[in-house]
Amino acid sequence: MNHKSLTNKKICTFLVFFTMGTATVFGGFSTAQETMNHSLDSIVAAVSLSQPSTLGDIIQHRITILEVDRSRTSAVVLVSSEEFAWLSAMNLAPKIVPDELAEQQGWKHTAEFERDFHSYSQMMTELQNIANTYPDITRLYDLGHSVQGRVLWGLKITDNPDSEENEPEVRICGLHHGNEFMSAELPLNLALHLVQNYSIDSSITELVDNREIWIIPMVNPDGREADTRYNAHGIDLNRNYGYMPESSTPYSEPETQAMRNNALQNNFVLSLSFHCSGNIVNYVWNYKTQRVPDNDAVEFLSEQYGAHNGYWVVEGYDWYQTLGDCNDFSYGCRGDIDWTIEVQSSNIPQAWNLNRDAMLEIIDAANMGLTGVVTNANNGQPLAATVWVDETPWPCFADPLVGDYHRVLLPGTYTVHYRANGFEEKTFSVQVNSGDPTVLNVALHPSNQFYAYQVTTCAYYAPSDNYQNNPTEGISILGPPDGVCASLGVSGSIIVDMADNISDLPDASDLKVYEGDTTTDGYTVYVSTNWNGPWTNIGTGMGTTEFDLANASVESARYVKIVDDGSGNPSEANPGVDIDAVQNLAAESENQPPNTPTQPDGPGTGESNVEYSYTTTTTDPESQQVYYLWSWGDTMGTWLGPYDSGAIAEATHTWNAAGDYTVKVKAKDLLDMESGWSSSITVHIESSPRIEIGEITGGFGSVTAEVKNTGAGEASDVAWSISLDGGFVLLGRETTGTLTKIQPGFSPQIKTGFLLGIGALTITVTADEVEKTVSAFLLGPFVLIKK
Repeated sequence: MNHKSLTNKKICTFLVFFTMGTATVFGGFSTAQETMNHSLDSIVAAVSLSQPSTLGDIIQHRITILEVDRSRTSAVVLVSSEEFAWLSAMNLAPKIVPDELAEQQGWKHTAEFERDFHSYSQMMTELQNIANTYPDITRLYDLGHSVQGRVLWGLKITDNPDSEENEPEVRICGLHHGNEFMSAELPLNLALHLVQNYSIDSSITELVDNREIWIIPMVNPDGREADTRYNAHGIDLNRNYGYMPESSTPYSEPETQAMRNNALQNNFVLSLSFHCSGNIVNYVWNYKTQRVPDNDAVEFLSEQYGAHNGYWVVEGYDWYQTLGDCNDFSYGCRGDIDWTIEVQSSNIPQAWNLNRDAMLEIIDAANMGLTGVVTNANNGQPLAATVWVDETPWPCFADPLVGDYHRVLLPGTYTVHYRANGFEEKTFSVQVNSGDPTVLNVALHPSNQFYAYQVTTCAYYAPSDNYQNNPTEGISILGPPDGVCASLGVSGSIIVDMADNISDLPDASDLKVYEGDTTTDGYTVYVSTNWNGPWTNIGTGMGTTEFDLANASVESARYVKIVDDGSGNPSEANPGVDIDAVQNLAAESENQPPNTPTQPDGPGTGESNVEYSYTTTTTDPESQQVYYLWSWGDTMGTWLGPYDSGAIAEATHTWNAAGDYTVKVKAKDLLDMESGWSSSITVHIESSPRIEIGEITGGFGSVTAEVKNTGAGEASDVAWSISLDGGFVLLGRETTGTLTKIQPGFSPQIKTGFLLGIGALTITVTADEVEKTVSAFLLGPFVLIKK
């Protein structure tokens, strides 16, 4: 904790009520309305919080708060002349802070002070130099542009920067508020520390090789150049995000849209957002006092960060409430545990030393808990799945390009659910230990289930921004109906991304909204192809209701917006409509491929030139009949069938040569939708003999025949016989014997005993299972073979 003492008598006299001697310096809060345009000559004022309601009144009036002391007895605010007059009219007795004190605390800047920090152009040059000097482990990206056209630069640091890999992603950003210069220096210092120590420091090398680290030093470049908290539209960017937003126009600014896009493209596990001034580890939630479901892990990591520097560790709301900030968006919409780290305004080396190891430890912690890859069981392709843990019910998103997920969990036993649109849910009991993460790879089978995928904007309505009567969470709307609802509040709203397009079905409903709780509430549903509209009203609902896009002449949509109808008591428990789930009926009507067949069942060893049988089975989501295609390792079969869904299918195959053969099978339905290949088996085939009967000859008193081994293996104990059928045979009608061994390529002879008789004969020679016949005539002891 950093205690600040004010010895200047003039300052102390000025701040009679503003007790700085025991106050921890805070910063980074504003509730500026979206239309407010703060000028550079805004007034820095001090206000006593002696009345319990004062801070709430300031927040409700959208006054920009610079600092609140830990005991919440005083605040420093940034106001316009009109706002200063309002404070006075409310008998809050605001006192203008002298420039000397404002500059000392970093609330106002001098030219000398600014020279210690990077300007926007200097920061851009630094980032470009890093990317050019360390091309093997960095890439510099244009994430978007500010109001005035400046690029928001994002530096990616990882060992294979051009490849998406199975590794956790971490984001470190700064300068949401343009006049908080130090907040940009720490991300930049981190980037330099990582690249300069790569391959030198083993711990740094380990992080860079096994993480994807994003550094975004200046979220608000226009504000930096103008030395103002706000962007060029006069908007506080850290109140412009869409989870419990402050205004009706979240993500209105190009800078927050760029940050949102970057968060959607990268499944960040942990994030840090730096601000000034103060020494605080501020964790989610910021909009309400209830703890997040991941609070145990959040507090553990927060205390770990604070242990490096002595910072005050506090839940954001317990410090004071903010709405629409980056932290709550990151966790609320993307499952990314994100902190606001308030740091001192001056002395870069000292601030870096206080935060360096803490930042590195957060990057390292992104790999704690549970990890793995979620794939399509039919074809092995990655899935945009969500991972849910019963004990900490908040979604973790798998990367759709790789399928990897990284769920931060403390050691313990957890029930974990894996879901993806169009696939059957799987559930596992998982033990997580300290140290290396538990690895669980999951393959999901196709199934006709399509529900809301992620929250885009969640705007519960709460009287006086008091959310204590509504503990429900926006993410409760995701996935199939389970009785756990998102209560929107009276006139509240929520926007969800369905991930899959909702298409207009002929003469059928396309969308179903499940309304839960014990009461039936009303609402209006809108749809759009874009996350921010324009929105088309497709109807109103009362309770669980189905909707048809055709009623509003809409062909397709991806995003769904639900708005409470405004009736009811906003102060009751769980007010407003209670949404349990949103179902995409149109996507579920589409034909799905059969599930992946079971692993082939049959012999794992055998001999060449012998026929073997194998079986498999699968089911089709629509219960259609299916065909099977077998891959035998030496040849590809043809489609066999049809078979009923779920029936056992059998196929046979003969291998002609010795070797190890991979056998697998896939299925297709009547509409030629194919499954993926099954798990394979390896069949080991050994060389086998191949017995053939060669030339059969007669002569005086006997019949002789060749027994050939044309195979690749040695034949042993080959039983043979020569039989004479027909005629009048006095001696030698049948002769039998056994050849002990026949080497490959050899042709031993077999011979009858002495023959005597008369008449036409059929001579049959057998060896093993091979048989050959010839016609002959027996005349006394002479055997004449017919040609």
